[in-house]
Amino acid sequence: MTILEHNKGSEMDDLTLEQTRDFYRAGAGFYRQSPWRIVDEKATIEVKCEQLVGGPWFAVILGRRGKVTGLLLFDGWEGRSLMAQEDYETIADRLEMIAVYFENWRQLNPSAVETAKQHGFEVAGPYAFPHPFRMEQGRRFRPLVAWELELLEACLCVIPDFLKRAGNRSQEVFEYAFDGTVGKMTLDLSWASGKR
Repeated sequence: MTILEHNKGSEMDDLTLEQTRDFYRAGAGFYRQSPWRIVDEKATIEVKCEQLVGGPWFAVILGRRGKVTGLLLFDGWEGRSLMAQEDYETIADRLEMIAVYFENWRQLNPSAVETAKQHGFEVAGPYAFPHPFRMEQGRRFRPLVAWELELLEACLCVIPDFLKRAGNRSQEVFEYAFDGTVGKMTLDLSWASGKR
């Protein structure tokens, strides 16, 4: 059974405390490494995972050029291509992605901050509170299901290492094993430039 099949239909509320804690830890590690200092929003990383239905996903790191820091995982090349060529407001209704933004804790619902403190979730700083979400066509937002959060967590963990190992932008594929709360995954990461 794939991770997707195992967790099909489970909502964010059904995520375990352990999975949520692991996600916060991965977010804090990603934020502290500040990968946006290495690449900007023009760089695209292709992410494949044989254990999940769908993909490949196309990862973009936010933070070098704008006010928003985070990670976007586009569902397909079309969405990534649109984002690279058009103004966000023009194409937002057509985008589909899994994402996390790092936000100022003062802009969040106080109950979310209190829950994080209560459970000891790791946060890298006052501007690094991870806010994961799913964006579907028509600018519809929803909480992540378990497999989506696990994929996002895995990417937060492995992308900083990928940037160090693949800095020369060769077409080499780097394989990562990730053992999360939901299950084991193998991720293949490579630069997406010139692939489409």
